[in-house]
Amino acid sequence: MLAKDASVPTFDLPDDVLRVLPSDPYDQLDVARKITSLALSARVSDLESESSSLRADLADLRSQVDSLGASLADAANRLARADREKEELLRENASLSETVRKLNRDVAKLEVFRRTLMQSLQEDDESFAGTPQIIARPTLSEDDGSLPPSRSSSIQSRLSEMGNSSVEDPETVSKAVSPRRQPASFATPVDKFDDRSSTRSSSRLIRHGSLGAFEAVSQTGITRVDGKEFLRQVRTRLPYEQFAAFLANVKQLNSHRQSKEETLRNAAEIFGSENKDLYDVFERFLTRRAD
Repeated sequence: MLAKDASVPTFDLPDDVLRVLPSDPYDQLDVARKITSLALSARVSDLESESSSLRADLADLRSQVDSLGASLADAANRLARADREKEELLRENASLSETVRKLNRDVAKLEVFRRTLMQSLQEDDESFAGTPQIIARPTLSEDDGSLPPSRSSSIQSRLSEMGNSSVEDPETVSKAVSPRRQPASFATPVDKFDDRSSTRSSSRLIRHGSLGAFEAVSQTGITRVDGKEFLRQVRTRLPYEQFAAFLANVKQLNSHRQSKEETLRNAAEIFGSENKDLYDVFERFLTRRAD
């Protein structure tokens, strides 16, 4: 063994190693080669294990990178979609704001129209308070002149009673009606506001007697209905919008913007079947005025 040869340097090798080393130098080199191969093999195995672990970590990191990339792309898409929705909402908000401003202007116009019409109606009431409501003047035809005086007096008395009863109870002239849908040609709020001055002037024309006295012909005589009373009946029995439409219809006729036939058609739509008695009075007046 090499440990027994004192002339050979030991290079600070442990005695246990020196004892197992062969004394032949070639054998020692062969042992050294084997030891080196063993050490290198162990080192390579450790490096391969470490490399495999690092490759697994790298694959995991790449997977995380891919996941984060997909999340980033999804977030970018959501951000772009949110930006588009924001722009749409801004445009919609601007459109709604403009609509609100227009509606506020329309409301203001309608409020002015309402106040104007209410003032006109109040003036009608004030003017109507000092005038007789219905003037009942029964008349006899020429043929009735041949009747005996007693019978003629009886007929006149009955007609007078009928006229007085109509004065005391004007509601017997008409019955209450439920509101009807106004024709589209009269129900437009903007048109009603644009014609509010003409509507008011029509109301004044009727109030000051431009329509004259309406005559309701019966079998026993003629009952003269004052224009103000007719207007009061129309205002009482028609809803707010239909009354305004009637005034506008009269204004169109007075200004020669429509014919008598058109005026009567519009009046028939406004009055309806529930207020045919008012329509008949209005029709007779227009016919008498045309004649």
